[in-house]
Amino acid sequence: MKRSICIISAGLSLLAAACNKEMNVEAPSFSVNIDPSRLVADTFTYRVGDTTRFIFSGNADNIAFYSGEAGKQYANRQVDYRLGKVTLSFSSKAEFGTQTNTLTVFATNKLAAFDSTSIVDAAWTDITSRLKLATNATVVASGNADLTDLLSNERDSLFIAFKYSGVTGSTQRTWTITNYFVNNEVNGDIYTAAALATDVNFWTRLGNVKTPANAIWAATSSDLKITGGAAAAPANTSWAVSKPIYAGRIPPAVSTPVKSIVDPAKTEYAYSYANAGIYKATFVAFNHTLDDEKSVVKELIIKVIP
Repeated sequence: MKRSICIISAGLSLLAAACNKEMNVEAPSFSVNIDPSRLVADTFTYRVGDTTRFIFSGNADNIAFYSGEAGKQYANRQVDYRLGKVTLSFSSKAEFGTQTNTLTVFATNKLAAFDSTSIVDAAWTDITSRLKLATNATVVASGNADLTDLLSNERDSLFIAFKYSGVTGSTQRTWTITNYFVNNEVNGDIYTAAALATDVNFWTRLGNVKTPANAIWAATSSDLKITGGAAAAPANTSWAVSKPIYAGRIPPAVSTPVKSIVDPAKTEYAYSYANAGIYKATFVAFNHTLDDEKSVVKELIIKVIP
């Protein structure tokens, strides 16, 4: 009986040791080359639209590619905060009636809450004069209004507000806002911090006239719109206020998967650059398990000319 207990104990010890053993991997043996005839002073040169062929040697379970274009740069693979030139732009049209000064555009970096008192009493900066607004049904592009001065640092928030004012006594204007963007330009790269398509569900809309429903701002993925009333309609003040916009936030870069562990070995990867520029093309080859990961990074400078 004692012998059986000893055998069982030894077996359990071996099983526990096996369960505790980590699954380690070796670093991939991987390198990348390009046609040497393209090499000029340590830079590989192509024309826009050419196919760049990256030739692989060695092997790796997984390979990811960062082209070096905006949003696809290996150096930006993690969330970062950098403040460049922050701009607001949109297009507008004003239909019906002849009332003037019915649309005002505001911005602030401080908004205590999204209730009516906080919005009305906020320390708004009137930025209407920085923009071109429509005067009739012809769509007018606002241009890029520089709002960088309203932000104190790269982690500061920004709020945009459209305030509509229509008065009784004559036909009120109907305003439509399209192509709304808040962009942050850093070293020539443009990062979009706000847009109609992504912010459609995050506008706060306030107004003193709620009937009909279109007397208050309406938000869709393609426009912001408020419909003015007829001459006998009551005076109408309506606000559309954006969510907090963190313009200095740089989203992490996106890589293109080239190979996964279930794919056969790859001998090359072809890519075409659509715009002239100098790009740091980066391949990350890695082997991994639940317990371990080892990787190698290969970089090449690509110059694309018109």
